[in-house]
Order: sequence, then C-alpha cells, then structure tokens
Amino acid sequence: MTRKATAMIVAGATLAATGLAPQAASAQTIVYNCFFPPQHYTCRVMLRDWSKEIEKATAGRVKFNIPPKSLAAPPDQYDGVVNGVMDAAIQFNQFISNKVTGIQVGQLPFIGTESAESGSIALWRTYQKFFAAKNEYGPVKLLAVYATNGAEFWSMTDKPITTIEDLKSRKMWALPGVTANIIKGTGSAVVAGPAVQMLEIISKGVVDGYTGVPYSSVTQFKLKDYTKSGTIFKRKIFTPTFSFFVHEKKWNAISAADRKAIVALSGEKISRHFGQVQDAVQNKARDQLLKGGLEVVKGDDAVLAQLEAIGQPMTDAWLKKVAAMGIDGKAVIAYYKSVLAEEDAKRK
Repeated sequence: MTRKATAMIVAGATLAATGLAPQAASAQTIVYNCFFPPQHYTCRVMLRDWSKEIEKATAGRVKFNIPPKSLAAPPDQYDGVVNGVMDAAIQFNQFISNKVTGIQVGQLPFIGTESAESGSIALWRTYQKFFAAKNEYGPVKLLAVYATNGAEFWSMTDKPITTIEDLKSRKMWALPGVTANIIKGTGSAVVAGPAVQMLEIISKGVVDGYTGVPYSSVTQFKLKDYTKSGTIFKRKIFTPTFSFFVHEKKWNAISAADRKAIVALSGEKISRHFGQVQDAVQNKARDQLLKGGLEVVKGDDAVLAQLEAIGQPMTDAWLKKVAAMGIDGKAVIAYYKSVLAEEDAKRK
C-alpha cells in the first residue's frame, strides 16, 4: 500500500471518529406532494420556503422535490404516502377523519376564528398535549399542522345570506363533511366537493352560493367575479386544517442529526409561519375584494346560534369518539379555545 493511500485511510478514520466525515451516503431527496395548483401559495411559498430552510440546515443532505402536478387526488394524499406513491404530502384533515380523530378538533363547527396563525398554534399545541401519544397517524411522521382562516358564507345573487331561510332557498356549494352537513341541516340543497373543484361548479352557475372557505380562497380560486357578497360571523362555520407528514421509512432513512435539524424547523415553529403566510394572503384578499366593491354583511348572533345548534350533533359525535380513546373531549375543546383566545389577543 502506498504512503498516500495509507494517509487517506488514516485521515478518513480520523474524520469518522470526530463526526466530520462526508455524509453523502445519507443524503435524501423527499418527494413532497402538493395537491394544490402549482401557483397556489401553499406549493409556491410555504413548502418552498420550508424546504430551503431544511436544505440549508442539513447542508444539502435533505432536499425536497415538489412535483409540478399532484401525484394523487386531494382525498388520497395520506394513502399515497402510505402506499409509496410519494414520500410526503399535505393532507386536508377532513379526508382523514376516519383515521385521525384528534386533529379534527380544529374543524369542529363554530370553534374557529379568523386568524390562521392563532388556529395553527392552537391546533398544534392541542394535538401534542392530548393526542400525540396515541399514534393516530400510523406509519407517517407528522411534521406540522396548519389552519387556514375561518370560513364565511358567500352569495352569488344580489341578496346576501342573512337568515336560515336564505340558505334553505338556495343551492349551495360546501366542503364535504362538517360544512356540507350543516348546510344540509338548514334544508338547503348541497353540492359538496374539494376546494380545487369550486371554480368548475361555481362558474357554471350550478349553485347560488357557497361556504366553507375564507376571503383568500375567493381570490385564489378565481371566484370573485361570481361572488356578490359575504356574510361574516364572529365564530366560523368551519376552519379547514391540514397535516404535513412524511412516511416513517423515509424519515428513518434520514440521519439522526438531520432529523433533529428538521424537527427544529418543524412543529409549532413552522405551523406558526404557515399561519402567518395564510393571514397575509387573507388580508391582501380581503382588501382586494372590498376595494372591488364586494358587499360584506355582519352575521346576526341569533342566526349564528341557530347554526351552532344544527352543528352540535357533529361536536357530540366527536366527543363520543375521543371518549372511546380515553380522552376528555370537553377538556380538549376548552384548551383549544384558551390557546386560540390567547393567540387572538396578541393580534388585536
């Protein structure tokens, strides 16, 4: 063996012993699916900002590859990760309600407020405090959650939605689950589907109004030309929430040091950032819509109480499910609301 080869072996052993050896073998590219349209801020801003931070923190050993087109339909993100179609994904939590019960607290009817940052923090802390030990997500590693802004009621006719009778007389688009069930409870005919399909339904005049989304979705999904007014309640009919996760096998293939670096950039820290991004988009959308002449009506408290009564059985059903898990659901809701109120107070 030459002196040069011997020196290289000795140097390599020294580097390995001190933890400074090159770690090219542990480099990982995570195929992270984003089911929103490519130009949506979730794909274009939130995920890319986060991926850049992770790449920097891991010295390039962990990289994100966000496909230009979704690799699975919106309801199938969790199954796509579990079945190896992609390594990681964002999932609208309504679509995993039969798998992950605890995270649905943020989507209970009339529990949320407008701020996405407040909702995101409340959701992360509540899930970690009461449900993380239950391992509901199974073979995927939960990295973060976020809430969007609370949803409003939008009218496509010259008459704003101000009463239960207004809803009953209309055909409404609504997100599946909580929102659609409440609208059905008013007597309205409902067309339900994922947000990415709203424009197709609304632009064709199939419905007379829609609910389940905030100001930001009106602009993001190009609905402003079909929207005449919005009815704004202090507590929101629904707050869409999302989970960010990666397959456990992919996660475990990342080195321990890099996993630690990713965790430091995830959890509450990134949930807050995602909420802040959403709030900025919401504020811009609100300003744009109001300047464009959108009529906004304050929702009546008596109507809100009627709607809450229609939604109460859904909350009761959730309380029953978590009770079967050995968890006091009323304590969970109380804690969620306390964090939400604390965070909202910071923004007043």
